Formats: sequence, C-alpha cells, structure tokens
Amino acid sequence: MDTERARYLVSASGRETLAGIPPAWQTLPVNTLATRLRSWLPPGEAAAIGEQISLRQQAGERLWSRDPLLSAEGLQMATHPAVAARRAARLAGYGLRVADVTAGLGSDLSACIQAGADAVGIEHDRATAILAAANTSGRVVCADALSAPVRLANMALIVDPSRRDGSGRRFDPAAFSPPWDRAIALAQSASAAVVKGPPGISSAHIPPEAETEFVQVGRTLREAALWFGADSRPGLRRAVLLPAGATLTSDDPEGPGATAAAPGVYVFDPESCVTRAGLVRHLGARIRARLLDPQVAYLTGAEPSADPLCATFEVLDVVPFSIGRLKSRLRACGWRAVEIRRRAFPIEPDELRKLLGRQDGDEVALLCTTIAHRRTVIIGRRVARKEETVNRCRQ
Repeated sequence: MDTERARYLVSASGRETLAGIPPAWQTLPVNTLATRLRSWLPPGEAAAIGEQISLRQQAGERLWSRDPLLSAEGLQMATHPAVAARRAARLAGYGLRVADVTAGLGSDLSACIQAGADAVGIEHDRATAILAAANTSGRVVCADALSAPVRLANMALIVDPSRRDGSGRRFDPAAFSPPWDRAIALAQSASAAVVKGPPGISSAHIPPEAETEFVQVGRTLREAALWFGADSRPGLRRAVLLPAGATLTSDDPEGPGATAAAPGVYVFDPESCVTRAGLVRHLGARIRARLLDPQVAYLTGAEPSADPLCATFEVLDVVPFSIGRLKSRLRACGWRAVEIRRRAFPIEPDELRKLLGRQDGDEVALLCTTIAHRRTVIIGRRVARKEETVNRCRQ
C-alpha cells in the first residue's frame, strides 16, 4: 500500500466513508462492490475502500478489533488475536515498557495495550506505520527495527522478522527482514524479548539460550516463539494449544522409549504443537500411553484421554495395508471413513479417499501409519471429549 492511500484511510473523510458502507455491500462479489463504489466515490477512494472491505472479509477470525485498517502485506503477518493476547499477558506481567519493533498493523501492540502494558510500536514501512498508528491510538513511530529509538536494555521487545517480499514467502532465515541472526541478537540485548518465527524453523536456528513455544490455534500451528531474559527458561520447550490454553513442557515427566507394539484399546494422535516441540513421550506419560513405534508419534493405551493435546480413537480393527484389503474390511463391517490421518505413511489422505471410492455405513476414522516397518491402517472411532459433546448439543 502507498502512503497516499494510507493517509486517506486514516483521515476523517476516509473513516466516515468506510463506516458508512451499507452492511449488505460488505458481502457483495468483488466486481459488483467495485462498480457500486465507483458510482459513489472518486476512483482512488473507491479502490481504497473496496480493498478494506475485501481484506476484512479475508481476515475473518484474525481481526483483532472490529474495524482495524489493513493492508494485504500487513494482514499476512498479523498475529492471531488469541496468540497475541496470551503473549501480551506474559509481557505485561514483567512491568517493563514494551516495544514491538516490527509492529506491522499493530495486532501484537494492541494486545499489549489492552493487557495494561506501556507499549510503543516501531514500523519501518511508512504506509503501514500510518495505519498502525490509527489502529493503536498513535503509539507507533516510523523507524527501522535495528535502529529503533528506544533504550533496549530497559525494555521488553517483540520481534517478528518479515518472511515475505514482493515475490512471496521467504524460507531462508538469513533472508528474513531483519535477518534471523540479527533479530536474535536484538532480542538478547533487551531485558526481556520474544522473537516470532515460522513453526517449521529448524532447531539449528534456535539458540540454546531461548525458551521455545510452539503455538497452535485450533488445528493450525501458528508460530514458534523464542523467549529471552526475564522469566524465560533456556532450553525449555513448550507446546501451547489455543483457545483451550493447554500446555505441555519439556520439564514434564517423560515416558519411556518403545519398541514396536500392537495397538491397544485406544490410539492417540498428538496435536501438531506437541510433535513439533518434541514432547510426544511427555504427553504419553501424562495420559498413561506408550508409543506405537519409536519412529511414529501415535500413542496407544488402555484408557481414553480427555486431554485436548491429543485426539483419542477407540480401536475397532487393525489392517495390514492394501487398498483391496482395506476396502473389503470397510464394506464387510459397514464402515465409512470420514476422517483419514497419517504418520509415516506414503499416501496422502485425499488420495487414499479417492482410492477407496464410495462407502456407506457407520462413521470411522483411518489412522494410517508404519509399525515395525509394516504399513498398517488402524480403524477407529473418535472418542469425543465432554466439551465437544456439549457444543454439538447446543448447535
């Protein structure tokens, strides 16, 4: 977004126009909306307002307030509100002034302000800084993260290196902006700091001084957050699942290793934050389950678990894998695969679904894996947690 468009959007005229858009227009197809706006507004203003409506539709649950001003680039980097709120509560508890030196549109900064922290944002892109200042009551200055006009030694920092440029997503941490190693050095110079990284960041890029959280919202793994200073624990790994607020750390008891074993009465599929944090055996100890195979993250046990950090399946059958054998078994038992999961298995769920063809019968789940070097399909029935049952009854 250019600065001229940003200035219009934050102006009294731009805000009044955006607020006055009829609710019915906000769900119109893009071309229809553009036509109506151009019949009412000058071309530049029509384009700016149309973009905001479109971006708010795209944002969905990522909107951190009812009417933030957005840019396409800024929205891609905006933190999910549940993640931002959890982070902000920890930062506010330090009693330090907070500086978000990669403020973007202000999602993390807004959460810190709402949590009661004295917080300021730094944003290097002028147009984005204009929008962020409007979104956060002016608590943003335009400057570079690596030369931010703040006294880092007395502050808590948020650093979120950009992983995109004009050509798309960047996967090399050295190509982040600021580069990953400089972002880490910046964080280590402050009293406390958190550096946001992609959830798939290699362990080689996580310094031993960092406490690392892998944060998931619903079924989506959102980020790896590296904490430094203050109350952080060097080397600690934590899995976080939101909105449940469930956590598991490397300080929790760890279950024993395993040799390959047949599935028991129940099989458990850990959430992505658990596997990414390397805490599958820790989860096993908590729910009294063992690994099915040393190389696979499925767990098995004799009792069901209500732990939100895993999905629980009652085992109905175990089938050595072949398409013909699996189809025959499903047909003979009157089962229909509505959920297909895989770990250490070569066929994608969508591909397997096509290979199985049409099925009729009771709903089951297929957990496709490898046990003792043999491809295996566990046919199971999902065990609903109490809150899931209550939610279904309310619908």
